[in-house]
Amino acid sequence: MDAERLQERVLIVDDDPSFRTYLDLRLQRESASTYQAPSAEEALEALEAFGPTVMIVDVVLPGMTGLDLVRQLRGDGVHRRLPILILTGADHSAEVGDVVGLGLAWYLRKDAAWPLVQRTLRNLTARAREATLV
Repeated sequence: MDAERLQERVLIVDDDPSFRTYLDLRLQRESASTYQAPSAEEALEALEAFGPTVMIVDVVLPGMTGLDLVRQLRGDGVHRRLPILILTGADHSAEVGDVVGLGLAWYLRKDAAWPLVQRTLRNLTARAREATLV
């Protein structure tokens, strides 16, 4: 049963407190440790202290957008291989394409079924671990 659980450290970056709480509760049921950040700027501050193994990022955030956050992390030698799930309510597929192309990132809508979110997070973290073994 533990092999099916998502035992990761997940940094949730979303300006909607109710959606952050929803993700937090779902992920904790999967044995994940979580940290919530309401903005990209707060997420950047939390990276070192929390040490996430995966991030969930909304596109529309106050200040720096989620896509700009992903671009910044991909340009950073320390966090460029951090798996990131871009999870947003609006259809940003045209804007997200270039960011997903930077690697170890994927895009889903917030209304995606929970099993798809779980599977995507597992796949992203597995790919990140495989990439470090090469």
